[in-house]
Amino acid sequence: MKRPLVPFLAALACAAVLIGALVTSGNDPGTPRGYHRSKDGTLLIDVEHRPAAPDFTGFDVDGRPLRLSDYAGKTIVVNAWASWCESCRKETPVMVSFHQRMKEQDVVVLGLNRDGSPGAARGFAEKFQMPYPSILDPRGKQLLTLPKGLLTTQGLPVTLIVDERGRIASTASEALGAGRLDELVGAARAGYPAAR
Repeated sequence: MKRPLVPFLAALACAAVLIGALVTSGNDPGTPRGYHRSKDGTLLIDVEHRPAAPDFTGFDVDGRPLRLSDYAGKTIVVNAWASWCESCRKETPVMVSFHQRMKEQDVVVLGLNRDGSPGAARGFAEKFQMPYPSILDPRGKQLLTLPKGLLTTQGLPVTLIVDERGRIASTASEALGAGRLDELVGAARAGYPAAR
């Protein structure tokens, strides 16, 4: 499928601005080489230093098996959320809109749900009309498989951007707005432009 050139170039320009801002913001001592943390806690990882994403695996709210590798070759926005998380309630409409807008461009959203019951997760997903699936992860074990240094909090929401080669390109430990999400995905995709 042909991708419109203008949106891709706009995302690339946003990515360049984001990378420039993060690189000039400096790193804390002890931050791994190629990792750039901004003042808001967002982490952007240089292409050559991106770690492999764990293959998050589990079941969705309807009991169907689901894993990150089901989306191999796509850019994946992994969003950890829970129905009891107030910030998640604010962020979910952004994720829903983003998924709808980007799914034809090989960018998808995959949820990681921290609710204690599938019913609570299912109710939240129905209320917000979430078109993308979520892996049930009530104890938060999936995020514990991440390499150290990628997250700054154990709270929610948490978002990871996984590039099309299955590498973690960025993380955010806060609710993201549409513009910031576009920037992070643009930066992830700028590293490995799709061969079309």
